[in-house]
Formats: sequence, C-alpha cells, structure tokens
Amino acid sequence: MDVQTTDPEYVDRVKSLLGDDGYQQAFADIEEASGLPNTAYWSNEWLSLEQERVFRRSWVFAGAEAEIPAAGDIKPVDIGGAPLIIVRDRNGIVRGFHNVCRHRGAKLVQEKCNRSYITCPYHAWNYELNGNLRARPHFHGPGKMDKFENGGGEKVDLIPVRVETWNGCIFVNVSGNAEPVEDWLSPLTNRTSSYDYSSIRWAGKLDFEIRSNWKLVYENYMEGYHVFSVHPKLLKFAPMNLRGSGEWDRHVFYNDYVFPEADEGRGSGLPHYPGLPEKDAQRGLWFLCFPHFAAEVYPDQFTILVSYPIAPDLTREELHVFLIGEAATSNAYQKERKSVLKMWDDLTREDIGMLELLQQGRLSPAYDGGRLSPHWEAPTHQFGRRIIEKIVAA
Repeated sequence: MDVQTTDPEYVDRVKSLLGDDGYQQAFADIEEASGLPNTAYWSNEWLSLEQERVFRRSWVFAGAEAEIPAAGDIKPVDIGGAPLIIVRDRNGIVRGFHNVCRHRGAKLVQEKCNRSYITCPYHAWNYELNGNLRARPHFHGPGKMDKFENGGGEKVDLIPVRVETWNGCIFVNVSGNAEPVEDWLSPLTNRTSSYDYSSIRWAGKLDFEIRSNWKLVYENYMEGYHVFSVHPKLLKFAPMNLRGSGEWDRHVFYNDYVFPEADEGRGSGLPHYPGLPEKDAQRGLWFLCFPHFAAEVYPDQFTILVSYPIAPDLTREELHVFLIGEAATSNAYQKERKSVLKMWDDLTREDIGMLELLQQGRLSPAYDGGRLSPHWEAPTHQFGRRIIEKIVAA
C-alpha cells in the first residue's frame, strides 16, 4: 500500500495483532499467499477495528423499505457496533438516527414498532419522527414542561445518520463520508444494465444465526470450489465446468455463469425482468459490494445476502428476496415464492455447517492461514487484503 494513504497508528495496531508475517501475507501473490491469521477470526480487538474502520466508514445494508412501509414505522439496527434506528417519517421519508437519547444516553427503541413520536423510556424526552426534540417534562423542575416547535438544536435533537435508498433497499453510512450510494453500486449496475431494477419488489427475508466469523460467510460466498462437495442441488443446476473464480472491479467482486436450464427457485415459474435479453434468461450473476452487501441476480429475482458481526465467533445473517412486480406479493405466485425461499434456506443451511467447522478450525495453533487455490481463491485472498487496507486507510 502507498504509505501516504495509510494511518501509521492503525498500521502498527494491525501488525501488532496479525504479526509482520500475517500482514505481509495479505499482500503476497496468490501462489505464495495464505488466508488471514487466526487472530482475525477470534480477536475482540480485531473485530472492534473492523466495526470502527470498515463498517462505520462504508455503506451498509440496513434493510428493505418494505419493512417500514408506513409513517411511524421504526426499525432498530446495529451497524458497526453502533445502535441506530431507521424511521419512516410523516412525509414518507426514510431517515436514520443514532438510537440514543440526548439526555442520559438510554437506548430509545428496542424492537421494530410503529409510533407517532419517539419517547425515551428513562425520563420521557419526546422526539418527532424527524429527530427534533418535541418536549421534555420536569427538566427545569416539577410540573414544568419544555416544549419545542422546531426542535431544541444540535445539542438535544437526535443525531442523524446518513441514509440513502436504492430500489427498495436502505443503506446507512455512519461516518457520512462514503461516496453516493449509486456510485458505490455502479460496478454492479454497469454489469447488469439490461436488468430493470425498478421492477423489483421485496418478497420476504430469511434470518440465520451462525457460530462463525462474519468474514467466513463472504469467503465461502465468493469461491465456487466447495460447490461439488457441499451443494448437490446447486452442482446439478450449474456444474463445476461452468464456474470460474470471478474478479474484483474496484470494490465490487463479480462472478457469473450461464446455466443449462431454469430450475425451481431460479428462473422457473416466475416473471422475468421486463425486456430482459434472451442471452440473460439463463444467466446467474453474483456480486459482493465491499464490505458486506452481496447480491445474486437471476432472471426472476434480486436476492441479497448480508452478515452482521455480533462477536468474533457469532454472526447474524439475513437473506432478502426481491421478485419482479406482482410476483413478490400476489397469491397467484405463492407456491413459486415459497420455492425460492426454500431453495435459499436449504442452500444457506448447507453452508452454515461448513462455516462453523471453519471457525472451530481457527482455534488450532497448527493452522497458519492455509494454502489457497490460485485458480479459485484469489478473490477470497483479495477480500482479506481489502479489510486490512480499509482498516489502515487514512
């Protein structure tokens, strides 16, 4: 890396955790490289660096707009270790705020809900849905009520968080310094210009808890090497000879294949993107927009995989399925919708067992990061490198 673009303090912290050899391995050629050292999968200090330097400084998927369809809908989320709320205000605008009262720091919202106002459970400070302080009882003495017409100012109003939306997806950038979300997504959208994403609608989601580090979810997601031994149905759908290793385009990993015929759950029985060219009617594409927004694009769907670290060895994973137009909600497509969700549920559960074994193996002092396949695992190796680069970047 260019030393002029790095923060020496964080370079030193990374090297103190990974060791000089572990640091250098991340930048070695794939023929000589290994994966990240075990510390990167078990250390609380390392996870804190990832939360602060990677997740908070990047765009992170916070959910689907369809999860908060009505004014007053509120969804609490944790992004980069920071508790936040996603709110749809009275004008239908999606907003984000730090989920903490400006008085004594109590967490405001504990679960998804619908409210006319946001009221702190501790001293009942009351906020508008746009974050403005509305009222605070007894603050200047018993029976005295402070009321505010347009908020109380930057010291007492809720602290906003940058939020942008894209075709029903909500993204949060805690630092506020990321490029516009459409620019960030452009390596994905440029490669899929024939797909009309304005037609996608949220059809539902799947939730998983995995006893594994969050990075292993994406390392597994990117490489197709394990398909022949872990995913029998997926192997039948798209055999190994159709698979490549993929590549990085700026901060976005990309891979694709052309499958021989549509299958239940992928391309069969559901409407396709309007105007999709024939050449894409049997194509599957998958992306990872660093650090955590993974998207699979098939002729009939846009499916998102995201993982959120809870602890070094515990990850919450969500799969959000978007289908085309009325296929997302119409009773006419209920059977086909269930087939799509079952397909993703089965596939994910096949992976979970392997991810938990990978996590357990990283307790072994005999494991030194392994030997990576130059054919299959160069993108996986680059993922680890990008994490280090983001942590140490000035």
